[in-house]
Amino acid sequence: MSILKYLHLENLFDVAVEKIIYVIIASILFYVFYRILRRIIKHLFDNYSRINIADSARVLTLSRLTLSVFQYLTVFLYIYTILGIFGLPVASLLAGAGIVGVGLGFAGRDLMTDIINGFFIIVEHQVNVGDTVNFKNLDITGTVTVIGIRSLTLTTGTGALVFVPNRNITALANLSRLDHYIFLDVPVTSENVADVKERMLKVNENYPNTEFVGVQIVDEFVYLRSQLTGPYLEISELKAQILSQYYGLDD
Repeated sequence: MSILKYLHLENLFDVAVEKIIYVIIASILFYVFYRILRRIIKHLFDNYSRINIADSARVLTLSRLTLSVFQYLTVFLYIYTILGIFGLPVASLLAGAGIVGVGLGFAGRDLMTDIINGFFIIVEHQVNVGDTVNFKNLDITGTVTVIGIRSLTLTTGTGALVFVPNRNITALANLSRLDHYIFLDVPVTSENVADVKERMLKVNENYPNTEFVGVQIVDEFVYLRSQLTGPYLEISELKAQILSQYYGLDD
């Protein structure tokens, strides 16, 4: 009995060593496969970006999405292969996962909603990496850094990273696509109104996107108003520059 037990343990040890060797080989092959194809994908998108400079943000978005999908697919195939090496019934496990999936329908529904919404965000060109967006329903504003198949990653003005599931994106305002306008008001009195107006008109000559509106009265105070139009990311800095010149601070 002891000899049979010894032979049995030796056989198990040989099988275990064999399985471990197969796992190591499979892991190396998958790693090499992943690195090579990842480099090929990045190389193809980089070349296309150089050819289509005007749509570089769109190319960057599609590149990151493709790499994300490729990563998920590689992990799935790797797990499938490892399970096969150890002789586990992969088909039965997948069937069992399907039964469990029915019981976890709500979680599956959220996942599918994320993927479908993410697909339409990409196809309809709603947002690109680098765009500044605002989610009306979430009261969040930030710059898009990653577009994934399940979520968007934003960097807010404070530097915080925010992950927004695609299913929560119901009212997205892309602040990088449209010009914005703000009013520039300078308080005046009857004594200085002529001088202030002359200075404002002179300053506006250097800013084609600035237009003099006229006199405004708010709560019995009199202002001279201009309207400034510009990109969302630049308009605050332009406002500060122009107002400093309106007040004569740059003289």
